[in-house]
Parts: sequence; C-alpha cells; structure tokens
Amino acid sequence: MIRLSQKGWNNVMIYTVVILVALFIGLPEYLKQARNEPQPQLISASQTLLALHFPQHQIERAGPNWRSQPALLTEEQLTVLLQHWQQATLPEQSPLNPINPVLVTEVSVWLTGKPAQQQWQLYQAGEYYWLKAVDTDLWYRLPPDHAELLFPAVLR
Repeated sequence: MIRLSQKGWNNVMIYTVVILVALFIGLPEYLKQARNEPQPQLISASQTLLALHFPQHQIERAGPNWRSQPALLTEEQLTVLLQHWQQATLPEQSPLNPINPVLVTEVSVWLTGKPAQQQWQLYQAGEYYWLKAVDTDLWYRLPPDHAELLFPAVLR
C-alpha cells in the first residue's frame, strides 16, 4: 500500500473528484460531437407549417397553395420563403444574451399538432442578428444572410 500523509491522501481525493467531474461533463459533449448529430430544425420534420403571421402580413395555407395578405409576395417568392422556414436549422444556442438588442420583427408560426403558435423574434445587436424563441427564452445568433432568408425585408 502507498504510504501518504493525511494531506497527501486529501490531495489524491481532490484530484480524483476533479477528474471525475471533468469526465462527466466533457465526455457527453465529446460523444455528441463525435456522432455528428444533426442540428435541430427550426420546424420539426414531423410537423407541417400552416401559417406565418408577421406583424402586418399573414401567410397562410389555402388548400395546396399559399396566400399572402396583403399580397406582397409572388407565388414563387412564397414557396421559397416557406421552404427556408421548413428546412432551416437552428444555430447553436448562444450561452450569452445579446447586449442592447433592438427588436426588428417577430413572427407567429402555426404548425400541425400544436395547439398554440410558436413565437419567434428577430433582434439586431450591432452587426449581428439574434433569433429569440419567446416560449423558451432561448437566444440563437443568426448570420445576416440567414436572417434575410427567414425574415425578408419586405415582411419586416
């Protein structure tokens, strides 16, 4: 048996606990990255988009087609916008909230299988855009081109 003083054994115990904590915290994160899990979708693949309600514009499903009120977008532009919403992935959640964000616009997203709408808000803080999930109070930093695809300037 190893002969250590009480202080030596205390140090061994402290280092052991630190190593175990690092393993329990770091190992799941490492395994998640190693598996290359796909990023979560903005809209789940199992749900169908029914409507997008911007502050002054509504886009709704009308049978197999879509309509915009007021009619600012063509059928092709509506199709492209809705494809972006249905295929968009959420960027990694930001551990920090933006500093002095300015609300640009918001949207209510109606989906099948959900009794209430999802609320998303687009903020700008400096040169960055931020997407806020109102229901869960989570912030995601969006690249400017991604923000333009989901929130076209015409609908803001």
